[in-house]
Amino acid sequence: MSDTLEIQVRFGAATSTVASDGGVRLTVPTDGERGDVSLAARLHRPGVMRDALLAMGDVLASDLRRKATDRADYLQYLIQRGKGVGKAVWDAQKEYLALQYSAAAKQEEPLDPVLCIERGAVRLEVMSRDESTYAQLVLRRPAALVDADHPGDGGQATGTTHVDLAGALAAIGKLRTYRTTTLDFTPAPVEPTSRRVPVRWLRAFGQMQAATLLAADRFEIAPIDLYNVLLNLRLKKAKTSPRGLRYELVPGERPRLVLEPWDTVIHGTGGPYRGAQPRIVRTWGRNRLNVLARVLPHAKKLEIAVAGPGLPAVYLVDLGDATLALALSGWTDASWAGVSTFDLLAADDDQAKLDAVLRALATPMTAAALTDKLGVSSSDLRRTLLAGLAQLRIGHDLATGELYARALTKTPIAPSLLKFASVREAAAHRLLAEPGAVVITKAADQGIEGSRIEGQVVDQKAHRTFYPGFTVDREGTTSSATCTCTTFRRSGVKEGPCEHMIALRVAYARAAAALEAARTTPEGRAQITAETRVLLRRTRSGAETFRLSLDGRDMTSRFGIGDALRVQRLRFDSLADARTAYFARLDELATKGYLDATRE
Repeated sequence: MSDTLEIQVRFGAATSTVASDGGVRLTVPTDGERGDVSLAARLHRPGVMRDALLAMGDVLASDLRRKATDRADYLQYLIQRGKGVGKAVWDAQKEYLALQYSAAAKQEEPLDPVLCIERGAVRLEVMSRDESTYAQLVLRRPAALVDADHPGDGGQATGTTHVDLAGALAAIGKLRTYRTTTLDFTPAPVEPTSRRVPVRWLRAFGQMQAATLLAADRFEIAPIDLYNVLLNLRLKKAKTSPRGLRYELVPGERPRLVLEPWDTVIHGTGGPYRGAQPRIVRTWGRNRLNVLARVLPHAKKLEIAVAGPGLPAVYLVDLGDATLALALSGWTDASWAGVSTFDLLAADDDQAKLDAVLRALATPMTAAALTDKLGVSSSDLRRTLLAGLAQLRIGHDLATGELYARALTKTPIAPSLLKFASVREAAAHRLLAEPGAVVITKAADQGIEGSRIEGQVVDQKAHRTFYPGFTVDREGTTSSATCTCTTFRRSGVKEGPCEHMIALRVAYARAAAALEAARTTPEGRAQITAETRVLLRRTRSGAETFRLSLDGRDMTSRFGIGDALRVQRLRFDSLADARTAYFARLDELATKGYLDATRE
């Protein structure tokens, strides 16, 4: 399984010229390897486009991964003092740092931003270095881009290419509202250079797009509400977990934004939540919202789309004649939520169906319009679209919901390279495909410490049985993990989770999703013998928590405000009686205004 792909690009230099009448022409180079895709148009509002493009540049450079610490000088000091650190350790440390941070290693970099020029819109897509943030800027034509020199008649100037946004950021920052500004996307006849693009980055790009196709609740907040969130984060630093941004959504009421761990409540000033059911959604990566600070003063409206825990949260900033969408993933390098969550996206890899969809998407349209045009069922089309998005051949306009044909690379990437992030993940899915190979033996709720999951993995290929286990804390991060395999015994989790841990994590995610979906049916409820639900209600005295647990014939209630919780324990004659009383209590609490915060 290849770690990187060599991709050829040809970029000229970004230029900015000032005409005699004071007008500015900013030339942003596009990739000459992708053909003569070009566009030159006058910006309707140069100041807004300046801030939007600079925000895209912030996403492009974003990298919140933990940086390794250089301890070579300290090790050398220990050697000079005669401490118990050999020269071999110091040499190994320096060699590692040289390989990790040398000029050769720095050549591994993300793909340049993707520019898609069409008659009705110009779309720019960016993915961060750490694979956790995706941004999409859509400029509507002719509202945002007027007096186009290349209107795209006949298709000669339309298409998909890459753009050297990083090289043009300095010139973009000098744009001013009082100057007439022309933005020129054009290729230049220069020598090609090579990009070493990580396959994991390409896979994350496709997964992020595929996740945005999931059904999500949308609600509106005022731009000032998000500004207040950013202001609070600048003034305070969280020293304990959880560190999420929680949304409390009650039908007919304005959304509430809650900053953890301080439980700071910011009451939304936008429209009321129009969903059918009350819910609480906890999102992660709130510090990444700082990239929107530039465009909030220009925002006409701000919408948020949330699908569920572990899935990306999408922020849609309406700029009038343009839209900036920011999608924040729900996982980090330390947690394997991405592995388990995106496994739930069942895609159809039938290339004949995908080719038919691509031909139809020569004109952008919504999934509903595409279903009518192709005459297929919506479920079959959805699976094909997920495959096209994951394989980087289809784009998704997050603001309008339109889908469009967009090849991320000039040469299509083999789907097998994008299917699994590593050899271990491929081996984990091989184990999952074997009936009865992966069994969950224990799934225990440990309160504030999270959940402990243990299992058994029978590997027929290795003729051995392994016993993995892990603990997931309240932030969704894997806080501890164990396994009986030689990989874990040799290096622990320093090299990442072994295939048995990944298989158990995915199996647990599948079981949890299936159980949650079956909770509304009598048959599904009959399978529940032990679980804990956490509910929340806000009163004038503060946030009131109700923690209800079912464990066989026992039902335990813990309720109150803050840490001083009252406890009530009941024991029933049979499991059926305990289960009936348990769900009756949940229904009663829902009518009293309690929100289910278990999964969030």
